[in-house]
Amino acid sequence: MAGWRYLLVFRVVMVFLFAVVQLFFYLKIRSYLRSTRKPAWLLTSVNILFALFNLAMVISLSWRLDLNSVPKWFIDLGIYPFYIWHYSFLMLFLLTAIGKLLQLPFLAVMWVWRKVTDRNRVPDSVFQPSPVDAARRRLLRQGFTVVAGTTFAASTFGILRRNKFDISNVTVPIAGLPDRLEGFTIALISDIHSSIFMTKEQMQVYASVVNSLACDLIAVTGDFVNSMVEEVYPFAEAFSVLTAPCGVFGVLGNHDYFTRNVDVVAKEVTSCGIKLLRNSRIGIEKNGTTLHLLGLDDLGNGQRAKKLIDKAVAGIEGKALTILMCHRPYFFPQAAERNIGLMLSGHTHGGQIVFARIGNDIIAPARMVSPYVAGLYSIETSHMYVSRGIGTVGVPIRLNCPPEITRITLTKA
Repeated sequence: MAGWRYLLVFRVVMVFLFAVVQLFFYLKIRSYLRSTRKPAWLLTSVNILFALFNLAMVISLSWRLDLNSVPKWFIDLGIYPFYIWHYSFLMLFLLTAIGKLLQLPFLAVMWVWRKVTDRNRVPDSVFQPSPVDAARRRLLRQGFTVVAGTTFAASTFGILRRNKFDISNVTVPIAGLPDRLEGFTIALISDIHSSIFMTKEQMQVYASVVNSLACDLIAVTGDFVNSMVEEVYPFAEAFSVLTAPCGVFGVLGNHDYFTRNVDVVAKEVTSCGIKLLRNSRIGIEKNGTTLHLLGLDDLGNGQRAKKLIDKAVAGIEGKALTILMCHRPYFFPQAAERNIGLMLSGHTHGGQIVFARIGNDIIAPARMVSPYVAGLYSIETSHMYVSRGIGTVGVPIRLNCPPEITRITLTKA
């Protein structure tokens, strides 16, 4: 199945899920307001809010936004509240589902206990129902209100902070690094996702920061756009200023293929000064020594990755330094088998929405897809750095996972 078809299926599934979540909470809130005899205007307000935000979902599915004509005030007042509303209710739904699942073992124990003690049960004819525990219900409602408020506040915070980036300084020990490449520096930036949530003005800031690092080489590891081919034009204008002594290089990501016109994306990226490596390699000269830079398109599975890497490294002397740019980090084991010194990737956004960190590991949806989410990984003498990227996908929110520009320094192991 082509990449854009996966995207279409994903969108259909997400729309269905959002619709179910909206219906669930609408019925719950309406039932609560009626059972507690709240003022009629409250129910009317709920009806209006749910109608507006779900009408917005229908409009967003049928209307492709023109990036050049969407005013900033409309994005701030119309689009961001839409995402906050739907994402927050989705998180509440998941938290509710998790809570119900956690109750199951206790409910099972209670059920067994009742079965065991059934012979001592009071006959139905003399059974008197216990009074409803109003205080307990009130406590549960207050707790849910706190959780709901926290969820909406966190979503809003994640939108406001989504462009508060870090500059990470990382030293990578390379076995057998030539003396003349000691201290070689690479600026890594990934997952830009040019869109209405990553404007030309914001991208110009990132491009300026990358240049200010004054690295020997700049690597851009894919996802220049979000899903529409016209998004590449503001990207190309903003990142045309990138410059480095040893060159600026890039590879294509899965979202570049989602446009269904990847050749146009590639052409515009190349025209702005970023040399794309599409299943190929190039020799980089530094102080009279050559390192080999390889780049893979975002195509295929592990078996295809092996073939592409084999083709890219063919003819390279065994001890020469090789650096591989590959958008997805999934193929690091294949790269390590071929003695790639350093692999540069992105794709995961560092999780984008991270619930918790335990040591070097994280609790995030992305962790279920890949063991490589963010940071430096090693297999014997091979290393890989996975960038958290600077853009967002799905929802324009980052939680506990700021955008990242990385300055990598190579040193002898």
